[in-house]
Amino acid sequence: MNTHLYDPETVMSYFDGELSSTEAADLAAHLHVCPDCSKLADDFVHVSGTLAKWQVENFRAGENNPAPFSKIAGRNDKHPYRRALLWASAVGVACLLLAAIAIPNLIKSKMAANEASAVGSLRTLTTVTNVYSTEHGHLPPDLKSLEGQIDSTLASGTKAGYRFTYQPYGNRYIVKAEPIQPEKSGTRYFSTDETGTIFWNGRPLDGDVSIAEESQSAGKQVTQHQRVAMIARTVELSIVVRDFASARASLDTLLIRHRGYAAQLSISGDPSSRGSLRASLRIPVSEVDSALSELKALGHVEQESQSGEEVTMQHADLAARISNALETEARLKDILRTRTGKVADVLEVEQQISQTRGQIEQMEAELKTLEARVDFASVSLTLSTEFKDRVGELSPSARTRIRNASVSGYRDLRETVIGLIVWILESGPGIVLWAALLASPSFWIWRRWRAVQSRVQAAV
Repeated sequence: MNTHLYDPETVMSYFDGELSSTEAADLAAHLHVCPDCSKLADDFVHVSGTLAKWQVENFRAGENNPAPFSKIAGRNDKHPYRRALLWASAVGVACLLLAAIAIPNLIKSKMAANEASAVGSLRTLTTVTNVYSTEHGHLPPDLKSLEGQIDSTLASGTKAGYRFTYQPYGNRYIVKAEPIQPEKSGTRYFSTDETGTIFWNGRPLDGDVSIAEESQSAGKQVTQHQRVAMIARTVELSIVVRDFASARASLDTLLIRHRGYAAQLSISGDPSSRGSLRASLRIPVSEVDSALSELKALGHVEQESQSGEEVTMQHADLAARISNALETEARLKDILRTRTGKVADVLEVEQQISQTRGQIEQMEAELKTLEARVDFASVSLTLSTEFKDRVGELSPSARTRIRNASVSGYRDLRETVIGLIVWILESGPGIVLWAALLASPSFWIWRRWRAVQSRVQAAV
């Protein structure tokens, strides 16, 4: 028996590429000098080529055609964990798909819950504010003053992902609910006022529609009957009275009784007898109808007209603009507080804050003016005295009339002579110039005409 340096397994490893470069070089040199190992190598190459050309037969379930052993036993010899990796990858992809579907739905559900909570909090604040106003005779100055009647979380101004701000305006107020993190804690901005109407993004929120249904119909227009109308009333009234002094005193008493006032008032003529009055009155809307009835009772109504202008959308637009401007001002103040850059940058931010504050004050003044127009009707009143001629007032005497006529005639004559002289002085030079230009041709034409006439007479 021959003893070989390399066993068959080592020769097989050489063809599989599993030996190092040094070992592979030594084995290749040995194959050239050893016939037995060379024949063994040829056998390995032949078997490998035969296996590479082997076609696996098709296998279909239900037939008496079992799969070849090579398909079952040899397909994953080199990678025994491939199947487990494929299963793990499939499970991971499925989990990612489920997370991609479930997480947005969870976020939407959370935002819907936050929005529903904000609407409920606004309704609670409206009820508590009205109770506070009834008990104390004035509106609460801030949300902290309502603590005890509402929970401390809401009194602090933040609850369920929303920030609540309360702003009183005289006998009116507005409460706003803004998402702390837009698109995360909520997408809609809510507000309410003393009427108890809930607005979202400047539009009234119908109380019979749930938050989910309302969000599905967000693109629909709010119909006219769903709005809480704000009407600015205007009245024009012209009255003829017999006793002007008495009517004037009754007007003052009427304004005091109905809590109105005169924005403008002017009197002409004799107030004791034949005077006339023009006034612009402001009367609360709740009192305007009874006040008009009493005004008409002062005398005979010659003219009356009433009109109303709806300013609901203007009010909502101004309120939304003020809210946005206040948010911008707050962000600018945060930037100014945390900014550590150049002085020029700080001055620029301060200038922006000053401009924003000016815009806010201007819009707040417009809002108060608009609310005053809604709360107080504007009445344009004209009072005039009924004319009665007096017997004692005689016409002027004949001597006075003749003297007045003479003075008037002399004045007219003087104005006529002065006007004629002025016309001659203004138009005279032009007339003389045109007369001089036309005189020579006219004289030549006249002489020719005379010569022709003379020849005609001589011929006759």
